[in-house]
Amino acid sequence: MRHLMTTEHYNWGGNAVAHKVLVLSRKFREGNSEFLQDFLGRRNCEMIDAEIQYPIDQEQLCRLAADAEGIITGLEWISPRVMEAAPNLKVVSAGGVGYDHIDIEEANRRGIAVAICAGCNNHSVSELAFGMMISLARNVLIVDRSIRDGAWFPYDRIPSDANTELWGKTIGIVGLGRVGKSTALLAKAFGMRVLAADIAWDLTFANEHGISYMSFDEVLKHSDYVSLHCPLDDQTRDLIDERAIELMKPTAFLINTARGPIVKESALVGALESGRIAGAGLDVFQFEPHPDNPYTEFPNVVLTPHIGGTTKEAFDRALYLALVNVTNVLNGDPPHCQVNPEVTAYRALAASRERRVIPPPSSAV
Repeated sequence: MRHLMTTEHYNWGGNAVAHKVLVLSRKFREGNSEFLQDFLGRRNCEMIDAEIQYPIDQEQLCRLAADAEGIITGLEWISPRVMEAAPNLKVVSAGGVGYDHIDIEEANRRGIAVAICAGCNNHSVSELAFGMMISLARNVLIVDRSIRDGAWFPYDRIPSDANTELWGKTIGIVGLGRVGKSTALLAKAFGMRVLAADIAWDLTFANEHGISYMSFDEVLKHSDYVSLHCPLDDQTRDLIDERAIELMKPTAFLINTARGPIVKESALVGALESGRIAGAGLDVFQFEPHPDNPYTEFPNVVLTPHIGGTTKEAFDRALYLALVNVTNVLNGDPPHCQVNPEVTAYRALAASRERRVIPPPSSAV
């Protein structure tokens, strides 16, 4: 992690042409113009000055990207059409850790590096997942509404023995990557038994922290809480379908802070309607925003608008890492975390230059 703590100033001389960077992420643009311009300027780059209308459709995005060599995206769809409209594009960095909104195959074909801000929001996402679990275990939403309505404990809606502890319960983590591991450590601190399913097993971490790997089906069968922390791809789309839900305990809760399409919406709605599972905590949805969200009618479902990584600390880390990703590539160096490492054409951009190591903003480390 040492390279995350410093960046470099590139001295290209007075005749250097700055690389053009398009910052799409609304959360990065608003209130950070001076910082963005300063950071990019120190690394021989400049931010494309553009008026952006949100939400950004493909037509607008193609116009904005026409001169871009680097793009920092929020959740905007970086499609083959967008890449075609940006003939100078060399790198795309997600503003977080998910990259299902970037067409990786097309990027590979065009030699465009794709990077993510790995490690920026592990704690933020896992803490939200646990907040949902606590809320569901203690029926926080229902009792909160009861007090706001002028009542006290809603005995007509919740049996007096319905509230449960997390201590001693079993959590099944689907995807024991960075966020999954952070979730596992929180679970151990709560005295929970931790099961995990993943395509790759980190036995060193599992053995050190008393985590048991099982098959996906076995994790579903034995867990009181199933928390999803896997990426969205062809293998995980609709991973939680009717068959998967049928394997879960009727007293179990499903938590999704990963990506909405990992859960088949119709299957979960059906399970909630029939009482097949106890409830759910959802930060992500099949459509975002969701115009006709079917979950709003269920009192045993906690809903948040994709805020898992939305904390000040995660924002600072993501902003810094996204800028490092793009400016590194445009100066011929590897990004912080590249998801298509087979693309190496950017290394030809490296040229003779003076380098002076300078620290990042204090809020980013």
